[in-house]
Amino acid sequence: MNFTNSPYEHMMKEIPHKEASAPQKAPEGTSCVGCPYWKGSGCVFCYREYLEKQG
Repeated sequence: MNFTNSPYEHMMKEIPHKEASAPQKAPEGTSCVGCPYWKGSGCVFCYREYLEKQG
């Protein structure tokens, strides 16, 4: 049953599907290369090690 004459009404009734994005890899030369928990930024433990090396 349609409520309007809009051509987009059918599209708005569809259930949205999430598209799987390609997993990003950690930059080469960082301590996060090969880390299974990589989500686009270094974790707290890796950052703490980086700060200890700097200081």
